[in-house]
Amino acid sequence: MSKDTVINAQINELVDRAMQPDDELLPLMMPETADSHKNTVELEEDDDTLESKSTRQVLIQALAEDEDERIEFSLPHVLRGDILTSKWLRQQIWWLVMLVAMAFFYVSNRYYAQKQMINISHLKDELKETHYDAMARSSQLMRNCRRSFIINQLTDSNSSLTMPEKQPAIVIE
Repeated sequence: MSKDTVINAQINELVDRAMQPDDELLPLMMPETADSHKNTVELEEDDDTLESKSTRQVLIQALAEDEDERIEFSLPHVLRGDILTSKWLRQQIWWLVMLVAMAFFYVSNRYYAQKQMINISHLKDELKETHYDAMARSSQLMRNCRRSFIINQLTDSNSSLTMPEKQPAIVIE
């Protein structure tokens, strides 16, 4: 086996182990066998020639590529926050932000409309009250302008004014 294939095999194994659920996660230590011990010794010797940065980038890229990821909506996954790191959520983040903004707008608009309806109700009650007050004043004014009421007021106040005995003359041009 060449060094690159051994390194790729180990990276693939690490990626596979990292993708396992937490309860099935195996320790990241490789089982000690003669071949694996020999491979690790060879890897340690050739560590100077291997660019660790590129290996790290390959590992990060392999971990980031979760195209076959299934979204689990179980309660432990949601409570741990695993759902927030899913690829689906990262792809749909702007759509979700728009939904949240629309929800805030909807709720605030509803409260504003309800406030306006309460204000309109108060104004209608005030208008009704003012209308009834205007009708009562109009009725009182009509009663106070009657001829009989005026005569009674004049007699009660001992006024020198009296009712004319002749009807008023109508002037015609």
